[in-house]
Amino acid sequence: MQRPEFRDRKTSEASTVESGYLIPAHLTAGVAIFCAFVLVLLAALGPLGLGVIHYKSSQSAIWQLEGQDLADLFVIAPALAIGGALILANRVRSAKYFLILTPVTLMYTGLSIGIGQEWSDPAYSGNVQNYFGIFLSMMIGGLILLVGTLSMFSERDAPNFKQRNLRIYVGVMGVFLSVFAAMWVSQILQIINTGDLADHTYSAAPTVFWTIRYLDLGISVPVGFLALSLLLSKPRKAFPIILLFFGFFITMASVVNADVAVSIVHNDPSVASMGASVAIFPILGVLAVSGLLYLVKDKLPKIRALS
Repeated sequence: MQRPEFRDRKTSEASTVESGYLIPAHLTAGVAIFCAFVLVLLAALGPLGLGVIHYKSSQSAIWQLEGQDLADLFVIAPALAIGGALILANRVRSAKYFLILTPVTLMYTGLSIGIGQEWSDPAYSGNVQNYFGIFLSMMIGGLILLVGTLSMFSERDAPNFKQRNLRIYVGVMGVFLSVFAAMWVSQILQIINTGDLADHTYSAAPTVFWTIRYLDLGISVPVGFLALSLLLSKPRKAFPIILLFFGFFITMASVVNADVAVSIVHNDPSVASMGASVAIFPILGVLAVSGLLYLVKDKLPKIRALS
């Protein structure tokens, strides 16, 4: 039999679920579960599954999409499904820490796959345009989750931070973000100077190359430095936004590392041409996970208790 205080806490949180957020929490839960279903459907229909969806892109890009599907199945879709289920069970305080990982990645993925095909190249055929609704729904779902999940947090959720630890972490993360950005910029300069990359992956799929570089240099890297800056200057006030950014880092790191792993299995020359610099991706992944764990370490016991 439940103790009265636990019943009261559930009743109080249940009433909070129905009101007090920019988007009703049950709507946010429904969108999260729907997006989880969409990611599973995309993986099932894509080259990793039944092969129903044929992407108009190079073989190298298709292998990377297989990695995307693996990360969706084992990281992003579970986070969405768990978060949505916890809200429906009136566990918003736990759910928001799962859902905050996903919105920016959903929008990034839907946009990059949707516009990153080699649409004008007659050498490629496919039917990916028939499934535009999948990619569009990821972008819309990510936008709804962005607004809905951020409004579930407040400054009271922020833990106490030690400035010395923050400065060390920000310095290390900043170095590796700079290396990542420099790697992409060097590839762009190589194309400007020579017209192609050494492994010829640019000439095989120029649209996806520019799509990813623009999104990474225009979103991922600036988001990274903005999150690090807020972590130092306003860690409590910007806590929900910082969590959103680190969630993006973690989910995108899982995607990129899955991409690299699948490409290595297929002996993709694009990975070999990167040489030792490919190690930047697992390092960034470890730093992103460690950063998020540091941000929520004081909340972990409470999350487990409420789940």
